Amino acid sequence: MKNINNQSNHHEQNIIPVHSNATLLKASLCAGIIGTIVLVTAILPAEYNIDPTGIGKAMGLTKIAEAAQADPSPISLVSAENPTPSANTLAIALAPTVSEIKQARAQEPGMRQDKVDIVIPAGKGLEYKFLLNQGKHLEYDWRTDGGELFFDFHGEPQGDSTGFYESFAITTASKMQGTLTTPFSGSHGWYWKNKTNQPITVTLSTKGAYIIKG
Repeated sequence: MKNINNQSNHHEQNIIPVHSNATLLKASLCAGIIGTIVLVTAILPAEYNIDPTGIGKAMGLTKIAEAAQADPSPISLVSAENPTPSANTLAIALAPTVSEIKQARAQEPGMRQDKVDIVIPAGKGLEYKFLLNQGKHLEYDWRTDGGELFFDFHGEPQGDSTGFYESFAITTASKMQGTLTTPFSGSHGWYWKNKTNQPITVTLSTKGAYIIKG
């Protein structure tokens, strides 16, 4: 008889309570009411600056929506259709096409094109420079005959006596290609350092309005 009672008590403890439909309906209504309150008092004021109750303004939530809706000053492109942008806009000039850039450079006074082989001795360093005016373009393409070189591509202002120079690239490589627009008048070029025990030849091709300094 004792065993039967224990089994009966254990069975009663494992019974899972089932909520009535009325209880579930009340829970759903409460959740809906809470969601509506949050929507009206928080989401609408913060996202859309809609504050029918005034609670959003009191809590500072409407300021979030006002900041998001504020119209920033647009960037204005200077063109034939818009030659004079307003004072509050940033004027960005339309860039010329590649063909226009090449044509302008070809007509530039003093334009020349050169190619030279430069031997960097084993364990030694060597500079090769060009004299250019400010704002000029130096097209270059150099490559070694196999080995890598440490190099510093830099410029030195004309007439400077402080030892100042500006580096454009410092790394180790076996080739480099690109275009430099000179930030100031002066000498611009490379310092190569050969850290191997064999001489390395650099073949350098250049194009621009410059004087070879060597």
